[in-house]
Amino acid sequence: MATDQQPPNEFELASPPTDTISSMKFSPTSANFLLAASWDSNLRLYDVANNSLRATFNQGTPILDCCFSDATHGFAGGLDRKFNGYDFNTNDVTTLGFHEAPIKCVEYCQELGLLITGSWDHNIKLWDARQDKCVATHDQTERVYTMALSAERLVVGTANRRVMVWDLRNMGIVQQRRESSLKFQTRAIKCFPNKQGYVLSSIEGRVAVEYFDPSHESQKKKYAFKCHRV
Repeated sequence: MATDQQPPNEFELASPPTDTISSMKFSPTSANFLLAASWDSNLRLYDVANNSLRATFNQGTPILDCCFSDATHGFAGGLDRKFNGYDFNTNDVTTLGFHEAPIKCVEYCQELGLLITGSWDHNIKLWDARQDKCVATHDQTERVYTMALSAERLVVGTANRRVMVWDLRNMGIVQQRRESSLKFQTRAIKCFPNKQGYVLSSIEGRVAVEYFDPSHESQKKKYAFKCHRV
């Protein structure tokens, strides 16, 4: 009787964080490399294929979000209000700047070479990844809880269930101002791969499917559902 064993489709990474994981992002160039930010104040770079910890950076206070800009550079922000860049080849750490309150969200727009940070100080900041400096600050009127990118479009979820849709190529005006269709505080936003809309989750366990196109036909397609824990 044949007993050929298939490789496991899931496994636990060695050297996990010692406190709550706040964010995980895969490298844009390889699914083998994973960044993990944690409340234990460390940013970890994992080699998934070899199940090994490649590097650890201690930021001194809990890290709330992180991202790659390319295969060898990462960025993170957290409770100390500091926005740091990390060179994985040299292990150098550079502080690009600060917010006035903890940094909740960090994203990288590949199309424009821009880093974006969102903070509880009600602002998002745009950073030039090539020059490591802040190039613009934009008020979101409320604390930033979550952000997501759809090419050059940025979706920002804030306190009081507000959603702001920006075009990063023209930040002079907000493209859309929305209110979450869910009743409770926004938890996370992720954009569709086809760039037609986004999904929004809230703290009571519901998910809303939304479309960017404001036309009546597109808005008729949106819906919400409840996620049940096992």
